[in-house]
Amino acid sequence: MKNDGMLSVRHLSKSYTRGVARRQRIDAVKDVSFSIPAGTAMGIAGNSGCGKSTIARMVMGLIPPDDGAVFLDGRQVSGLKAGEMKTVRRQMQIIFQHPESSLDPRRKIIESVLEAMEIHGVKQGRAQREARVEELFEMLGLHTRLFQRYPHQISGGEAQRIVIARALTLEPKVLILDEPTSMLDVSIQAHILTLLKTLQEALGLTYLLISHDLEVLCWFCDRIGIMNEGALIETGTRTEILEKPEQPFTKELVESFFAF
Repeated sequence: MKNDGMLSVRHLSKSYTRGVARRQRIDAVKDVSFSIPAGTAMGIAGNSGCGKSTIARMVMGLIPPDDGAVFLDGRQVSGLKAGEMKTVRRQMQIIFQHPESSLDPRRKIIESVLEAMEIHGVKQGRAQREARVEELFEMLGLHTRLFQRYPHQISGGEAQRIVIARALTLEPKVLILDEPTSMLDVSIQAHILTLLKTLQEALGLTYLLISHDLEVLCWFCDRIGIMNEGALIETGTRTEILEKPEQPFTKELVESFFAF
């Protein structure tokens, strides 16, 4: 498999040890490979604890893989030093399922959003940076009156859209979405996912969506990977996964979400 995607992972593996004597080995991710073409979305589904979020964190460089490599637009980005990772952080951002944990409770919203731009030198001067944030807030259906509020003064849906706006201030190529709507009610989930679709088309973004909800992935993603016990056991288009699953586990997963 060539490194021809905007985001590619090759033979990623990660294990942990646990127990009093650290003798029990847990294989969280086992030899996982996939590639996501630019401007498309890939989803990874599977039961809780199957290794989905571990993959997201290895892709972002938050935890190192034991084996394998991550490529961004053809460049290997796994194993880079801290200084080199700064550029990668601008090109690839992650959105977590708990947006409130991503916002400093002691800072006003505008200060939290501007912080990433200041660190990475995006735009010159506060006025230009605030103007860019205003544009993104408008795209995401947010009012600028939220600038002066604190995280405890906004709703969960507003918090997640603010976190998305903050990520987009850096003009990334790739967004890693780790259960981005699982903590929101159903109506807000649909709104956030629709916004992400609109942003993908407008900005040419590439997505990796991690979710336990196969129905969401089938609506949102171009391709879907199925994980079981740390292994990526099957990948395919939405039609292939839904209508022609090859693995018994995939068939069971499909039937559990789409049983009539």
